[in-house]
Amino acid sequence: MKHEILVYNKTRYKVPKKFISNRILRTLDFIKLKQPVELAVLVVSPSEIKRLNKIWRHKDYIPDELSFGFNSRKITKFAKEQNRVLELGEIVVNVNKIIDKSNLAKILVHSLLHLLGKHHETSEAEAKKVEAIEKNILKHLNL
Repeated sequence: MKHEILVYNKTRYKVPKKFISNRILRTLDFIKLKQPVELAVLVVSPSEIKRLNKIWRHKDYIPDELSFGFNSRKITKFAKEQNRVLELGEIVVNVNKIIDKSNLAKILVHSLLHLLGKHHETSEAEAKKVEAIEKNILKHLNL
């Protein structure tokens, strides 16, 4: 079974769906995640991502991205496994951040690591560890 990456465009702008899927698939390959995963990437307007940020994180600003995985729902497991498929959750991307593909790749890698249970908010040591993983992945992606 293969990974399933669904990309939804909730804006009127053109979205590089193949680029998004490709960067996520190459990241999963680099970290050697053999188990099939399912995840969705939603590209939304700045006002929509701000609204989601306010509802879910109680923060009133426009972020580059939001990650909604099973770990964000106060469950100890980082993902839900169903039929041997890891259901990682959703990455929500601000449409204004898709223009620069290098920046978009960084956002996708960062978000994917969150969905896989890697967090930089827990401690400075963990932040450095996650940053090193991100750098290695981006180097692999030639960014």
